[in-house]
Amino acid sequence: MTFGRVAAAFVFAALPAGGATWLVRRVRRERDFSTGIALFLAGAGALSGVATYFVERAVLSFGELSVEVSRGTSTSALLALFLFVAPLEEAAKLVAVWPTMLTRRLTDPPSGLAYAVVAACGFAVTDSILYLSGATASLPFLRGLAGLFAHPFCAGLWGYGLGKRVQGRLWFGPAFLLAVAIHAVYDHIVFGRGPGYLAMVLPLLAAMVAVAWGALRDLSGAEGVHLLTLPLNLPEPPSLRAVRGALRRTEEPLLFRWIVVGALVNLGAVILFVLGASLVARKLGVDLSVADEADMRSNGPVLLLGAAVLASFPVSGYLVARASGVRGVLEPAFAAAVAIAGAVVLLSVTAPAAVIFAIALAPVAFGLACGGAWFGADS
Repeated sequence: MTFGRVAAAFVFAALPAGGATWLVRRVRRERDFSTGIALFLAGAGALSGVATYFVERAVLSFGELSVEVSRGTSTSALLALFLFVAPLEEAAKLVAVWPTMLTRRLTDPPSGLAYAVVAACGFAVTDSILYLSGATASLPFLRGLAGLFAHPFCAGLWGYGLGKRVQGRLWFGPAFLLAVAIHAVYDHIVFGRGPGYLAMVLPLLAAMVAVAWGALRDLSGAEGVHLLTLPLNLPEPPSLRAVRGALRRTEEPLLFRWIVVGALVNLGAVILFVLGASLVARKLGVDLSVADEADMRSNGPVLLLGAAVLASFPVSGYLVARASGVRGVLEPAFAAAVAIAGAVVLLSVTAPAAVIFAIALAPVAFGLACGGAWFGADS
């Protein structure tokens, strides 16, 4: 292994280990989380990462499959991720956490989330280092670095659901399937597509950070001030509890006409912002026709167009909320969901290869629309 790969391996080990240490220290301020449990979870996750890596390689090699997309193999690569790789990796992390359920240490959603994330950090250390040692694709460091973040985030989703399961609520199954789907989409962009499309992962990373921040605020109580604070008095993302409250139906009837009108406003805003991005690209001399995923230069046009599409949603959400005079964000949220669903259906007919990117951007666009509606709703 070259010096560069040794240095990259050190980074891949240090980031998840540091993240797990930070989480354990912060959670200890609010609840019991012993060093022994943390070390056990991280070690079990690391061993699961090693076993999973070799099982994946053996099965994919035997079936002559690959998660990397080449000419005519996009469908098989997606199926390999959705039906084998992502479920196997999440199940391996679940095996590492399961003993805490059997010993009744995992008692509620916060403990489930914390335990799952620590195990996932251990998994990410060994899995990413092994990937780096055997990587044949271009830009292995960037891919491996980006791939680190999906492990703790997706594990946190089903870990929270596992805590709900302990309390007798059937959240674990849907949460696990959601984690598998997100993991598969994320890995498809990072490891399956060419380096020209790596910029598409940035909105997903931003959404992961925002959701994780909200979850950690819930973890420590009403405001979460013990776990997280932002410098310079910057506004903090709302907790998941606050988000659920904003999306809860009020006593006022749902205004269906504003859902239809709002969907049209969303689509119109997307068209206007993309047109604006095209004009900006022309002024800057950026060629938007560059769409070769094997070419790193494609990241510029992809990032510009993606930013334009996403920027349209908070604006449209704000406009719909102000025009309708609603007190909540339900109507703008439904309108954004209808617009996104319509775009995915349209792309499935006109440009099937772009559907996976539309699905990846959908949660980010939905969240931005709700954020815009939050500021536009009447108090």
